[in-house]
Amino acid sequence: MKGLAKAAALVLLGSILATPAAAQQGSNLVTGGLMANRDILMPSNFAELSQTQFNFGTARSMAMAGAFTSLGADLSSMAINPAGLGMYRHNEISVTPLITMTRAQNSAEAWGSNSSNRFAMSSFGFVFNLYEGTGRTTSVNFGFGYNRLADLNYSTSFRSTGNVGSIADMYALQLGQDGLVADDIMGNNLDWFMHSPGLWPAILGYKAGMVDYTEHPDGGGSWWNPSWIGSDRDNIDIGHYAGVESRGSVGEYDISVGANFGNKLYVGATIGIQAIHQELQYTYAEDYYYPGGTAERPEGVAPDLRFQQLWSKLNQATVTDGAGVNLKLGITYRPIPALRIGMAFHTPTYYSLETRYQGASLGLAFCNDPDYNPGPDDFPRPDRDGYIDCPGESPVLASNQWSFTTPARLLFGLSYSIGNRAVISVDYERAWYNGIRVKETPAFAYAPSDYNDSFRNDFKGSNTVRIGAEFKPLPILALRAGFGYSGSWLTQEDSAYSSPLAREITYCGAGVGINLSRTVTLDVAYSYQKTTQSSYWLYYADLYTGGSVEQNSSALYTTDYARHAVALTLAFRF
Repeated sequence: MKGLAKAAALVLLGSILATPAAAQQGSNLVTGGLMANRDILMPSNFAELSQTQFNFGTARSMAMAGAFTSLGADLSSMAINPAGLGMYRHNEISVTPLITMTRAQNSAEAWGSNSSNRFAMSSFGFVFNLYEGTGRTTSVNFGFGYNRLADLNYSTSFRSTGNVGSIADMYALQLGQDGLVADDIMGNNLDWFMHSPGLWPAILGYKAGMVDYTEHPDGGGSWWNPSWIGSDRDNIDIGHYAGVESRGSVGEYDISVGANFGNKLYVGATIGIQAIHQELQYTYAEDYYYPGGTAERPEGVAPDLRFQQLWSKLNQATVTDGAGVNLKLGITYRPIPALRIGMAFHTPTYYSLETRYQGASLGLAFCNDPDYNPGPDDFPRPDRDGYIDCPGESPVLASNQWSFTTPARLLFGLSYSIGNRAVISVDYERAWYNGIRVKETPAFAYAPSDYNDSFRNDFKGSNTVRIGAEFKPLPILALRAGFGYSGSWLTQEDSAYSSPLAREITYCGAGVGINLSRTVTLDVAYSYQKTTQSSYWLYYADLYTGGSVEQNSSALYTTDYARHAVALTLAFRF
């Protein structure tokens, strides 16, 4: 998807960036990566917010991998196939608390936390019987409930050493391509909203001492460069440190009606009102180490820099809130009492989103030459070797001009009952991720057509299979198990992307159900979900000039997630 990101970035640069500096006229700069473009929503964000995971709903549904397209009489049916609501023969109220434990597995050495544990509400709601008859219409039931569709709680961090590239190289190119000089963003001259939010991290990088506006050594004027890091990258070891922490979820409030016609045909409909909340913290840091050492300069200190950056750190925070609405229609048919055939269609969810973004930096530099003290008196130069504290913080960028639609979904299911002892259920789901459509974006983001082209060209429909089984060795005891697999929604699964995207998901679940009395049931479930993701860059900056290209990028990394969940459902029937 790097090619896709490049094409979109060219459009963005042409629309919002100022005229390039004279030395770079006729050139195009393409930037991206996990630590870039955090001020806007990217295709990976829309795909993540569109995902429906396996471990949602009631404990019974979780244990059986959500294979409930043809099964019914469960509150999770409202979010899967509302026809299952028509199978209720009693009123019911239930609640399902949930504990999730997510662990990240990175291709690089761990740094900081790679786990996230959360307590949440997986499901709650009720079903009431509106009509009970003896004619052609056997019963009509009404349901209202909440189902947690996706867990967005995870934390990952890693580090790698031996790198020669720096994100400061990208920042220098961005500031130069935009035609900025130091006076434009120094002190009181800086008006954040006069510059593209995509440049804010580069401006913070300047405040943190990562880049500076210095005289060209060949007398060719001033230019942006990482002067406190050094240009001799063959003799420097740059450490890259990256961390992402996410908190939030996607949940759905369901208003459902299900009808039973002669215990053979069941139909239902659900109006789903979805809610999104996600808080993301991005951390990127570097440290700089010079191997060897001399009598004049100890190991780890640059021999040719009067001021040397020891390490730098950039934090970016985003918050996304949204609400959406969809419609679910379902039907289930029983040709014989033991066999059920179900089908459901989920319309795309239309979402309206609000985002907030802020960046902050902190840079510390080591002074190699205490006699060198240029610049204004108020600039924090030390009198001897030591540290320079260079904090910076952007304002909060808020926008509620995002709207998009999620994929449409089509589900088929078969289930077969063996007396009152056992049932096995198989589901198939098709979700058209290439049908995600962005409807509205802020002025500083890509145009909706750019996003939609990316979904058409780089995404595809995904296939999901769910298998669930339930066995009752005793009338009061049920043993359950389930397995699920979801294939990739990427047209090129082995390609590298600006941000990690799910390639495949495998799921296993198990659970126990106990009838505590004639009116009270207790279900417990455990699930394990493994998400394998695509490789990605932390940053890249490719400068195209004429027929040549200057490439700067981090190494490629991968991050996979293992999610454990434990749920308990307490249901009251009356």
